[in-house]
Amino acid sequence: MANILASLSSAGNALDVFQQALSVIQNNVDNSSTPGYATQTLNLSAQPLVVTGGLTGGVAAQGLDDSRDNYAEEQVQQQTQTLGFYTAQAQSTGTIQSFFDVSGTGGVPAALNNLLSAFSSWSVTPSDPTAEQNVLSNAQSLASSINGLANSLSSTSQQMDTDISSTVSQINTIAAQVQQYNEQELQSSTPDPGAEANLYSALDNLSQLTNFTTVKQSDGTITVMLGGGDPLVMGTQVNQLSASDAVAANPPATYPNSPPSAVITDSQGNDVTSQITSGQLGGLLDTRNRVLGSILGNAQQQGTLNQFAQTLADTVNNILESGTVSTAQGAAAGTALFSYDSTNLTNVAASLALNPAITASGLAPVDSSGNANGNANALANLGSAGNTAGNIGGLNLVQFMAQMTSDIGQENQTATTNQSTQQQIAAQATTLRDQVSGVSLDTEATQVLQFQRAYQATAQVLTVLNDMLDTTINMMTVTT
Repeated sequence: MANILASLSSAGNALDVFQQALSVIQNNVDNSSTPGYATQTLNLSAQPLVVTGGLTGGVAAQGLDDSRDNYAEEQVQQQTQTLGFYTAQAQSTGTIQSFFDVSGTGGVPAALNNLLSAFSSWSVTPSDPTAEQNVLSNAQSLASSINGLANSLSSTSQQMDTDISSTVSQINTIAAQVQQYNEQELQSSTPDPGAEANLYSALDNLSQLTNFTTVKQSDGTITVMLGGGDPLVMGTQVNQLSASDAVAANPPATYPNSPPSAVITDSQGNDVTSQITSGQLGGLLDTRNRVLGSILGNAQQQGTLNQFAQTLADTVNNILESGTVSTAQGAAAGTALFSYDSTNLTNVAASLALNPAITASGLAPVDSSGNANGNANALANLGSAGNTAGNIGGLNLVQFMAQMTSDIGQENQTATTNQSTQQQIAAQATTLRDQVSGVSLDTEATQVLQFQRAYQATAQVLTVLNDMLDTTINMMTVTT
């Protein structure tokens, strides 16, 4: 009698365990599309069967196991961080590239060629008022084109500052979500698959924005650190980031009045910009500070566009001012064609203008040797191969502008190619992770059948045991 009752209890417990297993499977199926969810499995253990000792065997539930693989998670996060970097880089350099005319038929290259052509025409008829006026008109157009390019790049810089601030805000929001998970983890005594799914979904989103590493502490909380080791989340504490603009003072600025660079600081005011090397924020910072800085200038460099504008203005002005307006005895010296802000060499391109004191009659075609069109010829040859006047790094003005255009085009092409390649790598990492920890509906369906059959078999055992118990009770009643 006792053995029958014990067997009934064991079978009833088995039914409960199988019901739990079916519930876990149902939960897996329901969350098969939930971001960050890892397949859960009820951990089952066999109970000892010793008939003489009254141990009736059976099965017991020993908690949940999940299929999450930390290595696979880290690989997805790392590859997503790199993809975020290249994506932001490709988009931002694409915007910058759009301001440079690759064909040479528009923008600054076309305006420069038009001015050189005007110089050439003027050299043929140096005293022709129409030719002189054409020089002034094209010089004004070139200055305006350079101004427009500088202003477009400055506007892009400002838009990128807005994007950087928005990205930092998103990072802080996700950091707060991790903090909430840590608080819940400290208060909970049992694992919560739903909360863990939300955590890893948040970390996936964070991977798109910046580079970081995670460490799971013994109390179950997650510590999130930026690439350089500065903590973003530690326990229930969040180290919020801030975005601002500043002219770098270390090392001392060569151009203290230069456009500021984008800077990221932590809640203590520490500069952590150098720690952010991947993710969308890393890509934005790289383009904003390195690519745009190389063109518009920063604390340590004048910027290629400013170099071009200053060399153009200085070269043309020096040639004109070295000559005279005619070959007549006592003819007036030439007047500078361009003016710019000489107090800030990182503002030359934006401030370049036609000298307000210049007039058509103030142009000086005569060189210092008395050649009637010597200066005009020298100006016309500024874009000629082999010409050394106005060279920058061994390149004449036309070549230097072409090199600038080529450089930004190469930046964009490299970023776009890297983005395309990295998309495939990140997709492969995600696929491998999903194969390990993702929910397979086929596998879950197979397990449903197994546990349903086990449930049915155990229910049949209960029926038999119940019949045996009824029979035993009836026999005892008849005997009595």
